[in-house]
Amino acid sequence: MSQFKLSSQVDINKVFLINQHSLDARLDVEFYQPKHFKLLTRLSSSRYPLKTLKDISKKIVDGPFGSSVKTDDYVENGIPFLRVADITHGDGTIELEGLIFISPKKHQEISRSTVFPNDVIIAKTGATMGAASIVPETIKEANIRGDLAAVTVNDSVIANYIANFINTQIGQDLFWRLNSGATRGRVVISNLRKYPIVIPDTNRMVEINQFIDAAKKRKNQKEEQAKALLAGIDDYLLAELGITLPMTSTPKKFFYTLSTKVIGERIDPFYHQIEFKELEQLMIEGKYEIRSFSNFITYISSGATPLKSDSGKYYTEDIKSGVPLLRVQNITEEGLKLDDVIFINRETHEKSLKRSQVFSGDLLITITGRIASSAVAPKCFEGNINQHSVVVRTHQNHVLNEYLSIYFNSYLGQKFAFRKTTGGTRPALDYYALKSIKIPIPPLEKQAEIAAHVGMLRNHAEQLQQQAQAELEKAKAEVERMILGE
Repeated sequence: MSQFKLSSQVDINKVFLINQHSLDARLDVEFYQPKHFKLLTRLSSSRYPLKTLKDISKKIVDGPFGSSVKTDDYVENGIPFLRVADITHGDGTIELEGLIFISPKKHQEISRSTVFPNDVIIAKTGATMGAASIVPETIKEANIRGDLAAVTVNDSVIANYIANFINTQIGQDLFWRLNSGATRGRVVISNLRKYPIVIPDTNRMVEINQFIDAAKKRKNQKEEQAKALLAGIDDYLLAELGITLPMTSTPKKFFYTLSTKVIGERIDPFYHQIEFKELEQLMIEGKYEIRSFSNFITYISSGATPLKSDSGKYYTEDIKSGVPLLRVQNITEEGLKLDDVIFINRETHEKSLKRSQVFSGDLLITITGRIASSAVAPKCFEGNINQHSVVVRTHQNHVLNEYLSIYFNSYLGQKFAFRKTTGGTRPALDYYALKSIKIPIPPLEKQAEIAAHVGMLRNHAEQLQQQAQAELEKAKAEVERMILGE
């Protein structure tokens, strides 16, 4: 009997055959793509054995369901509660700044997902799915959210090697093959246990770890150079504006203000802190006139978030036809970051969200959460915003949006914006408060000069950051060859 074959004119990436004996308890097409079998064949050809994560682990668990940890369980100091945001993408480290904590009592209730130093933490959902990090020695004990998995390896392997393998391109391709989510990536624990991984001898694992560590060190050096450039922007801006900040400023717990000073103003103590009064005086003593932001605004609007429950009506996954819907995380002092941007369809953009359309040159400012982060929409950009940001258009013959963005992102801009916030634990900046923020206004020529210089610094910093990432990716590619023996 002749064997059935597909025509040579068929695109095998779209139409392919799979033998019944190759089925593995799944019937989704993506899992059986020919590219995955080619990769598995390469791994099987390695001089080192191919095992599963289950084979080399003592324990593989995920965190508790979201509703298991409630608002009251969070404390200022307690047991670190690791989130996806704490798992650096591809670096293999835990981001220690911004950790949140849960009470020891809640930690005991969800002790099943307790993690310790040298455990491998893996993001199993979302855009950073597959990112793997090692719990450092500085975290003696922690717990994890439900969108993370924790792997405790056995004595036959080195934990750092497992994280380094998962973070290579091969490791990521293998991880995403296990995806069982539709619109949002997701790997369930039962599939994670089947994750295939090449296990070299101990000496080779040590060699690979040292190679990656050296690349991370070079990457970190370049990133520190980039941070230094960006940190210098504030000093440059203050010098150009003729504003000199005091070397140190000790917050005063007790102070008073005259009743005549609060007429028509807020009466809460935070607003009238001495620090704000001193900064205002320093601005007045600077080189340039101080004006309220409202003097330059010709248009301002916030957006909205269309209902996720009816996502097919408002959202699209088609990047070409869709319109970016900017959220707070997309608006940064370094410009728009569109890595995880979501898209709405054009009908939503042009009808229900017409008033919050964003075009090239528009000024964008966040008004909740991360207050007053600002960016200018780049050339040829078209987008929209949700309710946590505003789009602003200004009198360009009086002020440049690029300068305004630099000011709002500066130390002074952030201080005065935060002073105007309301909302307690979740600060927000309403229209009136935003418009009332005072800004030093140099001549247009000086604004352009400041914008050009800051742009140069940011471009240089971005180049260093790109070089740093390229350094690590090059090392990962070399590690793949070391693992496969190619």
